[in-house]
Amino acid sequence: MWGANKLGIIKYRIKNVKIFLIAIIWLFILDVYLADYRSMAMTLGLKDSFAILPHVQNDFYFNKIMLLGGMIFFADIPFMSGEELYVVLKIGKEKWSQINCCYIVLSGVLLSTLLTVLSLLTILPAISLKNEWGTLYQTFAFSGTADCVIINSKAMSYYSPYALMLNIFLIDALTFAFMGMLLYTLSLFVSKIWSYVIVVVLIFLQSVFGKMGLVLDNFLPFSWISASHWRFGYDRHRPDLIYIYTAFCMLLFLLAVISEWKIKRMDWVSKEEHR
Repeated sequence: MWGANKLGIIKYRIKNVKIFLIAIIWLFILDVYLADYRSMAMTLGLKDSFAILPHVQNDFYFNKIMLLGGMIFFADIPFMSGEELYVVLKIGKEKWSQINCCYIVLSGVLLSTLLTVLSLLTILPAISLKNEWGTLYQTFAFSGTADCVIINSKAMSYYSPYALMLNIFLIDALTFAFMGMLLYTLSLFVSKIWSYVIVVVLIFLQSVFGKMGLVLDNFLPFSWISASHWRFGYDRHRPDLIYIYTAFCMLLFLLAVISEWKIKRMDWVSKEEHR
């Protein structure tokens, strides 16, 4: 069942029905958001840029469903089932902790890849692979929306479709990895329920502060999946891409160090009985 190496353990964890459930949820919500755009493009006989995902992620409700998928995927955190005990006894706590961190980061890449592929499949009849914003995007940029999709004209003016899509892919992967590492680290100190409660609160903080008229995007990592919260120009209240990538790398490193420190000092039996 379990491979003796890191890759074997990671493959075993990923091969789970949860990934199919998440794919169905995301495909359904993407189809709801993009049905009108796809229908309009096909009716007019137009094909436009494939980079629709960065614009879909400007929507508050879509972001929450997207992040919910990540929380579902990491439901087995902190990986302390009876089967995991066998792995710990075989390879040791330190190596087991490193495998957990690698698995979470790779899972972030997997989830981001899945989301990107599903967004492309949803508008497949209407996509163009050219590295330019076409007629539909230019038209919708003036109104700001394409039915359910919020078109970010600033992002279009600063980035080409390939550049914007690449940045969204990387930021999504880092966001999922950060979520997984945060859930994992918190669950080593508090119960799994409380770790999820804390993450949910952090996810909704941006909307709470927004209603209060406060712009604190520099300190809210879960808001960075939306290009509408990036810095364009000289708005110091919002993070630029260098800030985002640096902050995510530092946060992931810090969480990895804390979790490994805790694992080394943790009583496995006591934790497993009371989680």
